[in-house]
Amino acid sequence: GTLSSSLLSSPFSSTAGLTGSIASGSGGGALGFGQQALDQATGLPVIVQGGGLGQALSSLPVGTRLASDSLRLGLGWRFSERINLGAEVEGSVSGDSRRRYSLGADVQVAERTRLYARAERQEGWVQLAGVSGLGRNADALVFGVDSSYLQDTQLFSEYRLRDAASGRDLQMASGIRQQFNIADGWRASAGYEQVNVISGSTARTRAVMAGLDWTAHPLWRASTKLELRHSGDLASTPGDDSFSTLLWQATLARKLDRDWTLLAKRYLLVTDYVARGDVHQERSQLGLAYRDTDTNRTNALAKLELKEERDASNASVGELRSRAWIVSAHADHHPSRPWWLTGRVAAKWQNDRFEGGVTDGFNAQLLAGRAVYDITERWDIGALAAVQRGQHGAQQRALGVEAGYLLAQNLWLSAGVNFSGFAGDADLAGYEYTQRGAYLRLRFKFDETLFKRSDPVVNRSLDR
Repeated sequence: GTLSSSLLSSPFSSTAGLTGSIASGSGGGALGFGQQALDQATGLPVIVQGGGLGQALSSLPVGTRLASDSLRLGLGWRFSERINLGAEVEGSVSGDSRRRYSLGADVQVAERTRLYARAERQEGWVQLAGVSGLGRNADALVFGVDSSYLQDTQLFSEYRLRDAASGRDLQMASGIRQQFNIADGWRASAGYEQVNVISGSTARTRAVMAGLDWTAHPLWRASTKLELRHSGDLASTPGDDSFSTLLWQATLARKLDRDWTLLAKRYLLVTDYVARGDVHQERSQLGLAYRDTDTNRTNALAKLELKEERDASNASVGELRSRAWIVSAHADHHPSRPWWLTGRVAAKWQNDRFEGGVTDGFNAQLLAGRAVYDITERWDIGALAAVQRGQHGAQQRALGVEAGYLLAQNLWLSAGVNFSGFAGDADLAGYEYTQRGAYLRLRFKFDETLFKRSDPVVNRSLDR
């Protein structure tokens, strides 16, 4: 996929002052609604927190590495019962320089109809659902309307204006998403979106989606989604830039007993270019989860993952391939009231085929652990240790300490520093921060009862 720059997501802020997709859910991605946007240049998913405007092409050389740490401040204001306002400011504190300012407003014009607008300016490291350059400025504006007059149906229409390094683009996006019950335990969804280019150098796109969820059996859960998307040719370029993508996702869960659950997930993305070779991406995961329901002292997850990629889109370098097996296990243990122990062990075996048919492979293993001690009801202290082993005896270590504060029930904020560290492989390190230096981390503990607070069986404070 094309990696975006962390919190610099597009489109902009919600009026609650929190980074996220526009409330219409369209977001310019593949139908939005949890689907990933696709990079117009490659057809690969853009890894962002929300959808956004059409992607800006990057002026940076392939393989350019960018890194930045930033601070973000968001503010939401309920101006009246019908009007919500929001704003965000974000700036880098280290690494590549970047700044972002955004404003947003939502106006409830009817019971089920809402107007919304977002405006954003970026400076330095500029990206709009994909890096577009360094030392530049970019402005973007989105305004539209969404309505849900029919039950489980959402309609939206919006204009998107972008002024960035690739030029000025004006688009109009519209779509519909429908959910409906087929039978007890069966729920289907379908959607359509199209983006028409009024002016600019982006392509017209169309997408359709269908999904199915099954919850009829008390021990089984399953869901699947299929999405087809087509991006047209650009008249301003000499070649044929059009391509089509097929995105399929499937998940399956089987509760083995009160404590054990078997999990499986499948992801497939095929990008079919008209004028060049195709790109094929696959992810397959098999997991086993454990939770001690009697004492709630131990939680664990073991996972086996296969990642495969094939890229034949550049004939000058030949077909590029990557295949990796990752096995990992993570566990949390709460032996007594003040102590919390966590551990992670992971291993990876990867084989690659590079330009000109050159092949290579590597393997690595990681072992990490963290101990946290509650010194009061709200304050805790902790220590982290991690080691990553590579080939030929290579070894890297991380060691650090931290202090945490309980912000609200099951929500912790911790600040720490690693006295030694390393840039761990993302597939091995997971959520652990192993690099040397200071860091912040936010933890939130929840289970399947999170969205059942109105159920008297779950929330004992309610009348029965």
